[in-house]
Amino acid sequence: MAQKNPAKKTRTVNQQLTSLARLVRSGFGRTDARFRQVDARFQQIDTRFRQVDRRLGLVQLDIRNLRKEMNERLAVLEDRIDRLATHVDGFMKLHETLDIEVRVMKEQMKRFEERLGRVEAAQRS
Repeated sequence: MAQKNPAKKTRTVNQQLTSLARLVRSGFGRTDARFRQVDARFQQIDTRFRQVDRRLGLVQLDIRNLRKEMNERLAVLEDRIDRLATHVDGFMKLHETLDIEVRVMKEQMKRFEERLGRVEAAQRS
């Protein structure tokens, strides 16, 4: 039977350096793996930001189109309001003119009535 040596063998400097090198390589390997995970996550975030940027671009385009359409409609409304105001101004002028003509006709009627009254009075006498 083989006997076990209860005393532990001391490791040489080379063995200790080799063990330390393995430990450092293992640590760097884990660090590299973690950095790859972080890089992958940043790539996902970058992809998401590109999607959001595209959507914001579409929203801005929609807003620009809506603004253009609203400006065109407002221009049409302003034109219609201007034409309506022109017509209203025309009607106001026509009303004033007709009002003056009615006054003139009333004055003429008053003179005719006075003349008629004098003619009737002359006929009675």
